[in-house]
Amino acid sequence: MNERQGSAGRLAGYCASPAVGRGGSLAVDGGAALADSFQQCDGDYELAFQAYNKSFRPFIEDVQASAAQFGLEFLVPRTEEAIRARNSQPPSDIGLA
Repeated sequence: MNERQGSAGRLAGYCASPAVGRGGSLAVDGGAALADSFQQCDGDYELAFQAYNKSFRPFIEDVQASAAQFGLEFLVPRTEEAIRARNSQPPSDIGLA
């Protein structure tokens, strides 16, 4: 989450990179975290969104950081050798089959 993401008033959200490949599970995890926050805060949505942001932000930041690292290394290899190594992998080894 960056400064433009998170919770503001009644809006809570984040944007996961497509490189994460975990859109569905992040949606479920996020929904569960938000529901937990509402339950813990007895329906006070302002406190609930603050609690959601505090509890879920570190997880999302970790997911985004690992996706960025994977995406950069995989999609934009730094050397010709890294390009050859990536291109020689079978599709099943990189989650494409």
